[in-house]
This record gives sequence, C-alpha cells and structure tokens, in this order.
Amino acid sequence: MTVENGIVEQQLHSPSDKKNDHLAVGEGREDAVVLEQKFGYVQELPRTKSFFNLWMMTIVLSSVPYGLATTFFYPLYNGGAVVAVWDWIIMTFIYICVAISLGEIASRYPVSGGLYYWSFQLSPARFAPLVSYIVGWISVVGNITVTLAVNFATTQLILSAVTLYYPDYYPTQWQTVLASWALILLLGVIGILAQHWLHYIDMFTIVWIVAVVLATVITLPIKAASGRRSGHYVFAEFHDQGSGFPRGWSFVMGLIQGAYCYSATGMLPAMSEEAIKPDLSIPRAMVAGVGVNGLLGFMFILAIMFTLGDLSTILDSPTGQPLPEMFLEATGTRGAAFGLFFLILVIGLSCGLACSTAASRCVWAFSRDGGLPGARVFGRVSSKLELPLNAFFLMTAIQCALACIYFGSSAAFNAFLGVSVICLGGACFLPILISFLRGRKEIKSGRFYKGKFGFFCNVVSIAWFLLAIPLLSFPTGLPVTAVGMNYASVVFVGFALIALVWYIISGRKHFNGPPDSRTGL
Repeated sequence: MTVENGIVEQQLHSPSDKKNDHLAVGEGREDAVVLEQKFGYVQELPRTKSFFNLWMMTIVLSSVPYGLATTFFYPLYNGGAVVAVWDWIIMTFIYICVAISLGEIASRYPVSGGLYYWSFQLSPARFAPLVSYIVGWISVVGNITVTLAVNFATTQLILSAVTLYYPDYYPTQWQTVLASWALILLLGVIGILAQHWLHYIDMFTIVWIVAVVLATVITLPIKAASGRRSGHYVFAEFHDQGSGFPRGWSFVMGLIQGAYCYSATGMLPAMSEEAIKPDLSIPRAMVAGVGVNGLLGFMFILAIMFTLGDLSTILDSPTGQPLPEMFLEATGTRGAAFGLFFLILVIGLSCGLACSTAASRCVWAFSRDGGLPGARVFGRVSSKLELPLNAFFLMTAIQCALACIYFGSSAAFNAFLGVSVICLGGACFLPILISFLRGRKEIKSGRFYKGKFGFFCNVVSIAWFLLAIPLLSFPTGLPVTAVGMNYASVVFVGFALIALVWYIISGRKHFNGPPDSRTGL
C-alpha cells in the first residue's frame, strides 16, 4: 500500500481484514470502514476514544484555571476586574457558537485532517487545493505555537514560583529558554511513551482542575488578606492602568484572555481518526467542553477579582506573570500562595501534554496528504508505538527553535500566544466562512446539523474572527517600544513566507489536496 497526496493506491480493506483489527474493534471497526470507503484513508491509529475521553481532552486542552492564570495581564492592564469578568462571559458565548459551527462541519467530515480537509471539501473544485493548502499551513502553525505558548508560560510560572520564596531572584533569558527546552522535551517523552495512558492523565487532570477551582473559591474569600472588593468594583468599575488605548478598545483587548483559553477548541477534530463515532462524539465534546470550561472559569475569576490586591503592584511583578502576586496579596503568606500556585502548575503540565498530542496529529495528517516538506517521513505512523512519531519529533524541534525568540525579546510569550490564536482562529474561520457563503448545503447531511441556530452561530463566529485576527496583532500598550511590540505578526509572516516558498517550489506541483469525498477516489 502506498499513499501519494492522500490517494490510496490499493483496494480498500474489507471489514474482516485482520491486518488492522487491533486498530479498530467493535464500533471503532465500523468507523474505520467508513473512513476508508467514504473518505479515502486507511485506518492507521487505534480507535479508542469515546465521547467521554474526548470531552475530557477538550477540558484539558483549555485547562481554564491555567489558561486564565497565564493571561490575567490582558484584562487587568486594560481595565481591571470589570474587564476580566465581562470579557470572559462574552468569550464563552462566542466560543459556544464557534464550537457548534465547527461541530456541524466535523460531523459531516470526521477525519483527522480537520480544518484543511473541510476547507477542501467545502470549496469550489477550482480553488479547493489552494484553500486547503493555506488552511493546512496556518492550522499546523497554530497547533505548534499554541503548544509552545502553553509550555513557555508554564516555564515562566515555574520560575515565578521560585520568586515567591526568593524575591530577589529574577530568571535570566538563558535560564528561561533552557528551562522551556527541558519542559518541552519532558512532555515529549511522556507523550510518546505513555500515549496509551493519556486518558487516565486527562481524568486525573479534570479532577485536579475542579479541585483547583474549589480551592481558590474557598481559600481566597476566607483569607482575603488585602480585603474584599465590592460587587460594584468587580462588575462596574473601570481602572485604566495606562495602556494608552481608548476605554472601549481596552475592553476589547481584554478579550485576548478568553480567546487564548478557548483557542484550542479547534484542535480536537485532529483526534477524529482515534474517536469512536466521531461524527457525533467530536462535535458534542467540543460544545460540552466549552460549556464546562465557561462555568469553571467564571467561578475562578470571581474568587480572584473579589479579593484582588493593588493592581499596580500586581502588574509590576518582575516575572511578567501577575498570578503569584495576586495569590500572595490575597492569602497574605508565601506558603499559602505557593500552595495554590503549585496546583496551577500541575494543570499547565497536563495542558502542554494534551496540546502536544493534538498538534502532532495535525502535523501528521497534513504531511500524509503531502502538504509539508518531507511528507513521506512526517506522514508515517510508528507501527510499534501506534502514533505519528516523526511528526511528534518535528513539532518538538520547531518549539525549541521558536523559544529562542526570547533571547531577542522578553515579550516572546505574547508573540507565541498571538500567532497561535491568529492561526487557529484563521484556520477555523475559513471553513466556516466558505460553508456559510455557499449556503451551508454540504453540511446538511451531518448528524450534528443545527439548521437556523447553526446559521446564527456561523454569523457570530465569523464576526468574532474578523475582529480577532487584527486584535491579536496589536501591541500591549501605547506608545509602542521594541520591548512592548507584539511580534505575533512577524512570526506569522515568517511562516507564511516559508509556506509560500514551499508552494512555489513543490506544493503547486504535488499537492492536490486530500481525497475528494464529493467525487470519489
């Protein structure tokens, strides 16, 4: 059997083919047959993930307490508690609409290619390969950079924990980069060697996330060492910290926190070929995951905002992460602050592991269809480990290389975060937009099709992404300096140039897109 540009060059296996029995059993075997006969791919990964497994993974991918903890700078700097609370509510509503919009398409095309595969099937045949290529590249970049953003932020939090006990310690650039490399490699080893136990790690992480939220909700109001804020302060008072932007735009800038937390929603379809009944389990898991994350995040934010200390002191933290100072002021003791902080760190590690798993599948799927250089290497699955090992190595190497941006700018995390949300948002935006403009005809046969409500969700999603892409390219404040510059656009343009060069050299000749399920193989 050979696969060239995603076209299977042998007769499809029958359901009784013993070769892949260990990859798909029971309901999973039926899904494997559908994958081959309808979508043109041979089942190469074991189908072991149920709705419950995928729902857990969705929650872990966002890891709300952790995602919020690493991005509190955005709402606090741009207006304070009122921005943090209301922007979270707004983003939860928006991403429920995004999850439903993506879920409708995922139900119609349940393959690991996800966003770029959908774009190919939904686009007019003349433009389908080019659109698919663009979406595939930005999806791969988004998956890798969001994984790096998670791992880099966790590294900063770990070093911030040291600062809690040693206030005079300030991590140098080389210490931060080396620590990030160590973390990336550690999670890579775990992701490769323990992949058959990842669902147990997800279960543990969800219990841990709930425990973190409850611990925060209980501990901070009881301790409240800096006093308790009023409801008016939390829900209505705007506190300008000198961002230089008009108040309305500052409020919009605060949306970046929720956008980052929910950006991983579009990563879940990369697990479609490991899912049981993916046409329903994937979309339902995305929507249910956003709902649970929204509730947990709201509880976590309220507990912190009602016990918030001095904003200037919090934002001036030498580590660049406000959370350690927020916990310290709220609890009044370094021991209690570190205890809560440690709980967040564990979530960060699990989130990085989940993102690494999903990102490696995204790289593998696009390589399998000839979209990346070295497609024959990175599009392979290790028969021994039953995972895309080479794609995992590539993703890890790119993360380590990008981490070196920190040597040039301490705002590197902002660049990783910005470009990841831009790319993941753009990759989600295009298939939703194409489906919407073409009357949503192709997705009507999907089992998750939502009719008029789905139409409304499409409108909300498209409006959000049209705002989000330029929003995430803005600097954190005015006037713009070399340190405060948002380098997300630079990283994005760099990857775009790589993609363009590759397309000119090889892609336009060899990338014809994935197998076309509209016309058959």
